[in-house]
Amino acid sequence: MKHVLIVLLFFSQMVLPASLFVVKEGTIELYDVSVPLIPVKSGSIDVSNAVKILSSDSLVYVLGTMRIEAFDLNLRVVSKIELNRRIIDAVLLEDLYVVHDYSISVFDRNLNLKASYTLNERLDRISAYSNLLIALSGGRIIAFDRNLKRFWEISAPNPIISAQVVGSYLMFSTNKEFYIMNISQGIPVLESKHKFALNFQQILSVRNNLVALLDDKSILMLSRADLSVIDRLNISAVSITSYKDYLYVVTDKGTIVVASVLPSSIKLFQTIATNVKWAGVSETGLLKTTTVAEVQTTTETTSYQEKHEEEKLLSFLGDVKLPQKVSTTLAIGRELYLSTLDGNLLRVDPNSLKVYPTKVAFILTADPVVMDDGSIVLGSWDKNICVVTDRIARMGTDSSISLAVAKTPYGFVAVDDDGTLYIFDSRRSGDPIRVRLTGWFVCPPAVHEDYGIFVLDWLGILHLVDFSGKGIWSSITESTKSAEIVVTSELIFVVTQRSVWCLQIKDGKTRWTEHFENAELLQAVSDGETLYLCDAVGNVYALDFSGRTIWMRENLSARTILSTQTGLIAAGEKLYLLSSKDGSILLEESLPVSTTGKMKLSDSGLLTLMAEDRILLYKLKSSPTTGWPMYLRDAMNSSLFRK
Repeated sequence: MKHVLIVLLFFSQMVLPASLFVVKEGTIELYDVSVPLIPVKSGSIDVSNAVKILSSDSLVYVLGTMRIEAFDLNLRVVSKIELNRRIIDAVLLEDLYVVHDYSISVFDRNLNLKASYTLNERLDRISAYSNLLIALSGGRIIAFDRNLKRFWEISAPNPIISAQVVGSYLMFSTNKEFYIMNISQGIPVLESKHKFALNFQQILSVRNNLVALLDDKSILMLSRADLSVIDRLNISAVSITSYKDYLYVVTDKGTIVVASVLPSSIKLFQTIATNVKWAGVSETGLLKTTTVAEVQTTTETTSYQEKHEEEKLLSFLGDVKLPQKVSTTLAIGRELYLSTLDGNLLRVDPNSLKVYPTKVAFILTADPVVMDDGSIVLGSWDKNICVVTDRIARMGTDSSISLAVAKTPYGFVAVDDDGTLYIFDSRRSGDPIRVRLTGWFVCPPAVHEDYGIFVLDWLGILHLVDFSGKGIWSSITESTKSAEIVVTSELIFVVTQRSVWCLQIKDGKTRWTEHFENAELLQAVSDGETLYLCDAVGNVYALDFSGRTIWMRENLSARTILSTQTGLIAAGEKLYLLSSKDGSILLEESLPVSTTGKMKLSDSGLLTLMAEDRILLYKLKSSPTTGWPMYLRDAMNSSLFRK
């Protein structure tokens, strides 16, 4: 038994979930980042002139200026190769693609040369996605297949100065505009365009937000929802890498600083290394020699951490007492925004929980909307649409009643209760496009980025108007005093007080109608596959897109519902997390007060619940549902934003 124990002490191993590679002069140090805030040095290897490290499932490649070495998971050298050309950059597809000044060399996993290609132009800022090699060259972006054949190319009105693949998105900037394109299907599809330049060296996705290292060596944190600036660090950084919710920042002084990415800020912590040239995180499972006691201790610690994280699925952050009762729905941007009946726009800091009022108009009853540039748009009762930044700009209309606003791909649309649409298009100058329809709209407009703008009047007529103001179709549902519109990719749902109407977006034809006689319907949301409803007595329903009820939960006192990646949240007197599949209760939480308005969830997990005179703030370890509709982003149940 004693001998067995000795053998175990010397030969037991554990797999590190992630390692931080720190490149110094003549050596590479490895740090275990199982606890990201406190990296622990776990080993080192002697390598001269290392400039970059890449890792696959089973190998780690260390690139020097003219040399490549491959290491196994025990960090033993498997193969090495000396080159006669300087290495500019490299990426891993199935093979290793090494970029030189005007050529690319392709090596297999064992560093055997498979092919060499001569280029007519120099490639910069190389990225890889799926089977594509994506590079910036001469102010444009070129995608190559594995055989270095051009697959597609992107140009902009101005030369592209920086580009990078982030997840399944291609992000790039000119000196005037910043673009985000979805490349999940292998071809670029424009998701959004923003009228500002973002001269970045690196850009990462951390905690559902974007963190960018800029050319001026500062670090910028941007909201992924609207690209508004959340925080900025002036730290003289030369490179950044991340693991989970933490950054490892290499400064121009050669130090690595650990930083925590919080929902609304970046907080710097300790320096963990000096004389550093470069650092990168690899999630390849490197092996670490350890003892049985170490393994058992690690297992128990991990179990406790997992249990602790599970218990922290929902954390109460505090409540914000408002100066008066509020009946409008808040908007989430860099801060929280609400409008009040006496004409104030309330700005709430979610960190300090302080409220800052700004007098905007005589009377406000419309919900505020946060635009891509961080400005707040809302209609007032004094014939104006107000655009609030550091000052207030007013756009005159003929309406003397409150106007509801929704974002469009080119600006925003406002509607009044008398049946007039005001379409503000950033591509054209002059007055907004005015479209006169039938009177009295009963809910805010909804927007579909491919089809246009939906409005519903009191007669139950649903109108589709394109972004130029042209009427596409009108369809009759039922007369109603209030309603909600929920948009998906090809279907639109009109939810009245007692009925649900499902229509085809392409032609306005009704697919089916479902009636609810027990209680008035309060709210509807969808995750793109299921329609969820809650009624006035607190019941929650899940319907498939054929109108069939999948499940129902009774007597939850729910007044508002929200779809997340973890499940469906229902809140009223209590907060419930329900399984999207069968409606079973996954979490039940008592609330300090009953909710009275719609709740909202930011990409960073900030959950807000409205009561009459306060806002309840929670941290939810989840994020909004991906896909259609992104109603969480603009409060109008519209499908303007896709993931």
